[in-house]
Amino acid sequence: MQWRVWLALSAAAGLANVASAAERFCENDIALIDTHFEAGAFHRCDVRDDNFVITIRPEDSKVQVPMPWYAFRATPKRPGDAVILLGFVGAEADRFWPKVSRDGVTWDRVPDRAVAVSSDNKRLALRIALTEAPVLIASQQIVTTSYYDAASRTLADRPDVAVRLLGRSIHGRPIVAAATGAKPQAVLLLGRQHPPEVTGALTMQAFVTVLLDDSELASRFREAFQIIAVPLLNPDGVAAGHWRHNAGKTDLNRDWGPFTQPETRAVRTLLAGLEARGVALRLMLDFHATQLTATHLFYTQRPQDGDGSAHAFAAGWLDRVRERLPDLRFDHRPSKSESANAKNYFFDRYGIPSITYETGDETDPDWIETAAPVFAEAMMRELLDP
Repeated sequence: MQWRVWLALSAAAGLANVASAAERFCENDIALIDTHFEAGAFHRCDVRDDNFVITIRPEDSKVQVPMPWYAFRATPKRPGDAVILLGFVGAEADRFWPKVSRDGVTWDRVPDRAVAVSSDNKRLALRIALTEAPVLIASQQIVTTSYYDAASRTLADRPDVAVRLLGRSIHGRPIVAAATGAKPQAVLLLGRQHPPEVTGALTMQAFVTVLLDDSELASRFREAFQIIAVPLLNPDGVAAGHWRHNAGKTDLNRDWGPFTQPETRAVRTLLAGLEARGVALRLMLDFHATQLTATHLFYTQRPQDGDGSAHAFAAGWLDRVRERLPDLRFDHRPSKSESANAKNYFFDRYGIPSITYETGDETDPDWIETAAPVFAEAMMRELLDP
């Protein structure tokens, strides 16, 4: 087949240099492909021998972590199969398995039989069956800023939750926090610092839903702790389909301490307000995604860090989860680095358990809905009754 022949060619460099200017659409007699929607992104699209040839590359030269986000729409001109050839610059082709949606809501993995990856893992080919309706193809399920806007409106309707503007991104998009009633102690949850980490975003949504439900446990928890959630810290990167950075060419999870970007400064202002009111921050969870095969991965403090209580909390929390879900695969990795990430900043500044909570890239969303509530309930119990 012609697309498999293309994969065998050693032409990755030539593909990357097709043109210096990005194009947001291309077409042949089967379909038109475009990125004219929020989170839509690729570097360039061309047509060669009736096949679509798309180059995927990072948003800027400073990107160091290969997280090759792509999202585009194929609008049929007639029924048939569209062959789409993707070439990756600065990343491996199988970092994400391609997903497809015909309604923008339900997403499925493209079947294995319709995907081929080159031997050097720099090129990927897929065959998409087109009927009459447009099809979305992306590296991950598309979760845009409108998703967060809708969630904020739902939370704002609750009498026990306040939704407020913390600040604005470089491009003026809102950085929003949702908080329950004021208490002497608080728990902070952060999300979507890195745009492609969609499974982390879905985990945070499921986690927060449990914290805000009407169960006896959640009600008791909210009596003792204020819950503060900042679910979308990098709205510019999400909207533009970035691999890693905000609009300021900065990895926000390397800006905790320097605070060079308005998004992290907005959270710093929030923290200053808590300190001024005498509120004690007790826990910070930062939701991400991971390429590793474990469904969940937790980076925490080590036993020797501080007085050991931060590690003890994490160990107790995760032991509670193991008791309820003994077959669940997840990793606990106590660690220390010099990175200016949220985990290090919040522990160094406040001495609290400060945890990076990562969900596997290919974790089934249905499984997230099953597992995340168990982690949320175990966290509440460990803080309430250590």
